[in-house]
Amino acid sequence: MNKGTFNAIVQGSQKIGESKVIWSRVRELYQGGGTIDPDKFPPNTIIPAGTMVKFNGPGKEVDIVTADGSEGTKEVNILVIANGATAEGNISITLDGTPVEVTLEGTESPEAIAAAIAEATFTGYNVTANGNMVVFAADAVGVKEEPVFDAGDTGVIAEFETPVKGTEPQISDLSQVNGLIFEDVYMPEGTIHATCAVVRAGRIYADRVAGGGLPAEIEDQLPMIEFVRED
Repeated sequence: MNKGTFNAIVQGSQKIGESKVIWSRVRELYQGGGTIDPDKFPPNTIIPAGTMVKFNGPGKEVDIVTADGSEGTKEVNILVIANGATAEGNISITLDGTPVEVTLEGTESPEAIAAAIAEATFTGYNVTANGNMVVFAADAVGVKEEPVFDAGDTGVIAEFETPVKGTEPQISDLSQVNGLIFEDVYMPEGTIHATCAVVRAGRIYADRVAGGGLPAEIEDQLPMIEFVRED
């Protein structure tokens, strides 16, 4: 079990990582390490040991580099309404930290509530009603805050599902790789700051790195790291 050489400021603790050994030896780390912006990743993200990065200087944010890159994904949230309103009042739907209130008369069916919600304005989202469900599709890629439904005093019961989590774009230019993350970096929900150690010299089992191993293309630009290939 890898304990990790990261610093995530949260409450509580949790064991993470895999039992496999990634690094055979580490001879040199970049001085000062780097930081990772937790807002760019969904809660409970694990960035595995050996992940390729662009180290931008001591204490600065590192750029995660992936072999295939990613344009990011647009988050989709679905609100499923279980019952109709039993009292007059306002319900509140909060998307990415911004609340929107919808007024109900207290006699609406689940379908009517869904339609009323879809008529409201949710900046940054395309909203559609389908029966007793409301679909909120983000206009832009990126990580979003968890959606929240508040029934107020209306008696409405509803629950959010998130079939598609928003993700940030990632660099795919392998020529920018100048280091590899030392050990797993885990960012549980509530993380406000995270750091990582970045290796510049050592010996790594390249095929064991999560995500299919490390591409051979980066070996020449990391001459101080020995890549052991087992497959």
